[in-house]
Amino acid sequence: MSAFTALSKEALSDAIRRRIITVIILLCLFSLMAIDGFTSCAGNVSLNGEDVQLAEVAGASGAILFVALGLWVAVLAAILASDHLQQTLEDGSANLSLARPVSRNTFALARLTGVLAVALVTGAVLLGSAAGLLNLRSGLPLGPAMIAGAHAGVGAFVCATLSMALSLWLPRLATMLTMLGFIATMVTANLMSFVPREEPWTGSLALLDRFGPPLAKAPVAALGGWVPFAETGLDPVLSGAALWIWAGLGCAALSISFKRNELGR
Repeated sequence: MSAFTALSKEALSDAIRRRIITVIILLCLFSLMAIDGFTSCAGNVSLNGEDVQLAEVAGASGAILFVALGLWVAVLAAILASDHLQQTLEDGSANLSLARPVSRNTFALARLTGVLAVALVTGAVLLGSAAGLLNLRSGLPLGPAMIAGAHAGVGAFVCATLSMALSLWLPRLATMLTMLGFIATMVTANLMSFVPREEPWTGSLALLDRFGPPLAKAPVAALGGWVPFAETGLDPVLSGAALWIWAGLGCAALSISFKRNELGR
């Protein structure tokens, strides 16, 4: 068994033993109940004074649900990563592991793997349930959901790496609040880019939308097939590529931050 595999299993065990896992399980159960209720809605709604069958707007409402669940997975990954590496420095287990022929990059990536295993399994359950129910009850195709789910997974990876890197410089609470603020700001910038404008959009949020990780924009681009009447003008491939670039930047930030951290080695 390689050192990375052994360390990843240990990191996963540490993540599962944390108290927050109970909260995650409860939130998953409530989320599944909400998904079941949301996808079982039927009847008419009033839109611009006209009665519209809910089935006719299933694509738009399903896309909103799917993107929201994907962002919840990103938040979960950021919270779990906010101290999963730092706690090994505080209790001395990092020094014990690094005393063996294990590189710092291997150790950090193993801790990251443990966090992502929990977050991505949770995401697979939630997003898979939503996609299956929307396909069964509303006839929405699974292809866009699979692409959007992949984008959501990469978005969770980005948030986890940035959170873990930040945790080496800030206390846990400060790291969590910073990451929550970052995710909320990026989502706001992404969604504001869809607002019709007569003039080019400028300002700090426009810069964030252009150069930041498309946490909401990439899944929306993938789900364009669910909402054919909405012209987003987004390319799912390019949006996904931007997320992968940020995933690489997050890994680089984590590696540099951990190498600069003082260890008794």
